[in-house]
Amino acid sequence: MLRLIATRLVIAIPTLFAVITLTFIMIRLAPGSPFDGERPLDAPTRAALDAAYGINRPLLVQFGDYLSHIARFDFGPSMVYRDFSVTQLVVQGLPVSLTLGGVALLLASMAGIASAVVATRWSGGWPDAALGALATILTALPSFVSAPLLVLLFALTLGWLPVGGWGGVDHIVLPGVALALPVAGAIHKLLRAALADQMRGDNIRTARARGLTPFTIITRHALRPALIPVASYLAPAAAGLLTGAVVIETIFALPGLGRYFVQGALNRDYPLVMAVVILYAALIILFNLLADLAYGWLDPRIRG
Repeated sequence: MLRLIATRLVIAIPTLFAVITLTFIMIRLAPGSPFDGERPLDAPTRAALDAAYGINRPLLVQFGDYLSHIARFDFGPSMVYRDFSVTQLVVQGLPVSLTLGGVALLLASMAGIASAVVATRWSGGWPDAALGALATILTALPSFVSAPLLVLLFALTLGWLPVGGWGGVDHIVLPGVALALPVAGAIHKLLRAALADQMRGDNIRTARARGLTPFTIITRHALRPALIPVASYLAPAAAGLLTGAVVIETIFALPGLGRYFVQGALNRDYPLVMAVVILYAALIILFNLLADLAYGWLDPRIRG
């Protein structure tokens, strides 16, 4: 276990450095400037702004300064939100995105696992076919399509839930469900296929010979090792959900990190975009490590 963690950390450092380097170069080489607006600035003002934010210096010098700052967890000032630092913006938006992503991940996992177990219990029957078709639809249906449909039905027509905004628990239901639906469909398909393979194993035949019920066989003997491909899928999916879905946050007017990222990308807010990318990369590395640790728990044979 400790060796696995140490190995992953050794790999994570150069991986994160590569992400930072490539993102830094790509952002700086992109056309446009943070100070381009509807009214062009005069040359002295533009030069003063470039000097104030250090973007008039050589690229290598800028990169070295940036590395020294992020080593101290200082992501610099925002070039668009002039009254805030990037760290302040991340602190404001990240809890909203984490809450939304966590709720979506929980809902998707519960729905996907439960539906796959039900489909396996009635393998070949109409529940299996119906749930499989529904999972295919959910996987193919983007969140930006399902979200307006949910708003139309549950908010505008029935009036059960608010249209958008951030406040009570009811404000997170619709965006959480919209974000969870495609992930739930993918979990169902992965787990259903893995359970089908597990149900052909020798241990399952032994369990049947002992007279165990089908539901007990699935949940006690087949489900745990079948969750391994689901764990592999959830590692990057969880990172994407927890860092906030840009479209969902925009549709429901949520003050999450995704909206800041979009505004930063559109307005060439270099420090803000860099901070979000670094955070996203770090979360992917973290969740991949957790997935590797989960493999040994789901199937002890992998430890050897």
